[in-house]
Amino acid sequence: MGATISTLGGARSLTDDLRGGGATPGALHIVSTPIGNLADLTPRAAAVLREVGLIVAEDTRVSRPLLASIGVQTEVTALPGFDEADRVAPIIARLQSGTAVALISDAGTPLISDPGGTLVAAAVAAGIRVIPIPGASALLAAVVAAGVTGPRWSFEGFLPRSGVDRTKVLGAIASDERGTVIYEAGPRVAATLVDLARVCGDDRLGALCRELTKLHEEIRRGTLGQLAAAVSAGEIDARGEFVIVVGAQAAADLPDTDDPEGPYAAALELVGRAVTAGESRSAAIRRIATLWGLERRRLWNLAHDDAAPESVDDER
Repeated sequence: MGATISTLGGARSLTDDLRGGGATPGALHIVSTPIGNLADLTPRAAAVLREVGLIVAEDTRVSRPLLASIGVQTEVTALPGFDEADRVAPIIARLQSGTAVALISDAGTPLISDPGGTLVAAAVAAGIRVIPIPGASALLAAVVAAGVTGPRWSFEGFLPRSGVDRTKVLGAIASDERGTVIYEAGPRVAATLVDLARVCGDDRLGALCRELTKLHEEIRRGTLGQLAAAVSAGEIDARGEFVIVVGAQAAADLPDTDDPEGPYAAALELVGRAVTAGESRSAAIRRIATLWGLERRRLWNLAHDDAAPESVDDER
């Protein structure tokens, strides 16, 4: 017999949903799917997928095995990221006609480094109800298992592969006192770890989460330098899907707020790291001064020795 809880209307099963557990006509349901272990599909998600009139999937070839495993034979249409904008209008029309629609990605929660944002924005603009059906997420799984993020953290998704955009993002990560979560593919994980160790420091803590919830799940913790070396040496299998967690900066590395010079000294170090990563000195100074609430003119002068104060205005 299933567990029950008391409500004003009497006892109900823990698996019952207050809205009945299924789909709502004319609503867009954002349904989280397993990231590896099929048992992570929630009863509510399964009920919604069985009851909607249309399922919108990132790739129908990937989604059909999951849907077949729970006996779903509903119509499925593809919404790939490269063609999302051109495929939204017919889906909105179905919703406006009263059809319940579910949006799923290949794995995990839609819109988190996956397609679907254009569809959700269009639904909101059309006054269509959007209902989240929570569940598996590689992002949250990595955060809770890594043990290094701290209470505040940021999510970068997939980093730019090269160029100025990549160096800017790396510099921002290096100067952020919070933990940072990054998605990466196997062929690029070694290079990304080397870059992170270079700009954040070899001794900054991190975690490498591979194939979360799958048969070969592995979570390796250590410094960024150690993790980069382990992947480069083949000690960690570079195949599969990865989540890289850059740990929050240790208390000893954070600015001393009781010492008026402390924040500026620490900020100067981060400016140097950002410049090494490829960010311009002026951009790094503006960003870090804003992030830490410091006087930008003072930080500029410290970074440029006796630079004229007017130089700051020139860089705005």
